[in-house]
Amino acid sequence: MLQRRHLLAAPALLSTRPARAQSRPFRIMMLLFRGWEEACDGFRDHFAARRIPVELIVRDIAQDLRRVPDMVAEVRQVRPDLVYVWGTSLAMAALGPWDAVDPAKHITGVPVVFNIITDPVGNRIIRSHNDPGRAVTGTEYIAPVEVQMRAMARYRAFTRIATTFNPNERNSLSVVAQMRALLGDAVMELPVALDSARRPDPDSIPDVVAQARRAGAEWLYIPPDTFLNNHRAVLTRAALEEGLPCFSASERFVQFAEGLAGLVSRYYSVGAFTGFKAEQILRGGRAPESIPVETLTRLSFLIRMESARRLQIFPPVGLLRVAETV
Repeated sequence: MLQRRHLLAAPALLSTRPARAQSRPFRIMMLLFRGWEEACDGFRDHFAARRIPVELIVRDIAQDLRRVPDMVAEVRQVRPDLVYVWGTSLAMAALGPWDAVDPAKHITGVPVVFNIITDPVGNRIIRSHNDPGRAVTGTEYIAPVEVQMRAMARYRAFTRIATTFNPNERNSLSVVAQMRALLGDAVMELPVALDSARRPDPDSIPDVVAQARRAGAEWLYIPPDTFLNNHRAVLTRAALEEGLPCFSASERFVQFAEGLAGLVSRYYSVGAFTGFKAEQILRGGRAPESIPVETLTRLSFLIRMESARRLQIFPPVGLLRVAETV
């Protein structure tokens, strides 16, 4: 497993208030699902900006949930001051349901913060946003599905949309279920194909996109999905070739691929917000279960103008006044 340690004591960027003296850096174990990325940068940089010395002990399961038991055992052995967990699948496996924790399998006895989580209540990671029900708190990074659908319609009205997803990912399934409850038959659910080992097949992505276009979809909605993120270039390019606009819940499909638009929380900002919650625990002495799980109050409406030009689907002028173009 990847092992990296960062000792941070950088000058404050956000506050000039002197930091309270510490006898040693706080030890934080960062449990990652798909390696270090922008949310991790934001989390790390929060402590540097606040002059809070921390030692980050980084572990990455590289999308292999079979590694979770070893990771949980190491947490039990190291006994860090706090654990950071990235991603829905890893949080579900490492933390268990809030009301059915098994101390033999799950992390207990250590405060936990999480981020890049989809529907932590529906996935039973916490009891409720205001009352987590356990020594766990964190941030939720996607806007409510209803808000996303309204944002998509503000760019271009629709009567029928398609969504594709990895049927093995619980976070994707949760969002698709919310879309179904909200829009009913207006949603076409098109999971990517699974191979003989029940792994998602990236070669099926262009066919799924073509199927959506043939069925008359006016948008292709991309939920938070690690598999699709790994193949975002193939997915968004296939949609462009089919003349089908993509709307995403994640910045990466627009910022770092060819998706048309998305209503997103910046990963870096989500990570920094999670760092603030960790600070409340480590420096403020608050119990994690007393800290609500929240989303950012400010979202970004991203539009990739090159994709708009290729599709000849331009945003309304009023939307351009508030959107960020990339």
